[in-house]
Amino acid sequence: MTNSVVRRFGRGVLVVLLVTMAVVALLSFAPGSVAQVILGDAATPEAVAVLNRELGLDRPWWAQYMSWVGNAVQGDLGTSPLSGQSVTSAIAERLPVTMQLAGMALVIALVVAVLLAVVSATRPGTVADRGITAFSSVLLSIPAFVAGPVLIYFCAVKLGWFPVTGWNRIGDGVGENLRAALLPAVAMSLMEIAAFHRLLRTDLISTLGEDFVGAARAKGMSEWYVVFRHALRPSSFSLITLAGINLGRLIGGTVIVESLFSLPGLGQLLASSIVSRDLIMVQGVVVFIAVVYVVVNITVDVSYELIDPRVRKAAPA
Repeated sequence: MTNSVVRRFGRGVLVVLLVTMAVVALLSFAPGSVAQVILGDAATPEAVAVLNRELGLDRPWWAQYMSWVGNAVQGDLGTSPLSGQSVTSAIAERLPVTMQLAGMALVIALVVAVLLAVVSATRPGTVADRGITAFSSVLLSIPAFVAGPVLIYFCAVKLGWFPVTGWNRIGDGVGENLRAALLPAVAMSLMEIAAFHRLLRTDLISTLGEDFVGAARAKGMSEWYVVFRHALRPSSFSLITLAGINLGRLIGGTVIVESLFSLPGLGQLLASSIVSRDLIMVQGVVVFIAVVYVVVNITVDVSYELIDPRVRKAAPA
């Protein structure tokens, strides 16, 4: 298992380097510069050139990237030339918001999807199964940028159950925090519910046809006990993989939702930094999201081996 983790870690480091390198290269080709943003539209080309030189932004993008990597491996992700705030402190300040949203969205999606999948798999082909599958198809076609405004209009504006925008920290009250977080979390979870339901339903139907499930039924165990005690665990391998991958995607995909709901998370920080061409902040946020994505995927792979020893025995040396 140790060799397997080391190999995955090495691949993860390569992924992080390639992702950040691509971001730096793409931003270097975009029009405008940080110096122009700092000095304003009235700045002369000479003044912009001088500030670019002082900030080291007149060097080729690969030279800037290598310098940044050298500092990053020492734990220094840099300081924003626009705000003067260190990237690490900016991430630490906004991370709880993004992690709570992504975590809540994933939990909501898993709970709802598992319940729907169990009902569908135990009654395949029935009206209930067809209805749930149709409902799942509808959810699959509702991205967060569509679900968000709809939820805001009906649940916040019309009914007044939730705040339209804004954020309340847990320290200000758990109830108010959940009221601010629930709508964006639900908006992010809808497509995940559909994906999780379809995958788990298929795997559960296959597992429920296995001999060991039939033996459990022959012993007089209730159908719900058979499903949750004997069938759900071996049917969850694909779901665990997808959930892990989607958690990383949810963290990186909060840009639209946080912008819609005016939430002070990493997504909004990344979006505003791209608009202002704050390259140092963009690099730091992207590398953090990439690291989280890689760590989650390594954890998922290792969890396979812990859940089912057969995976560990079959793994290549």
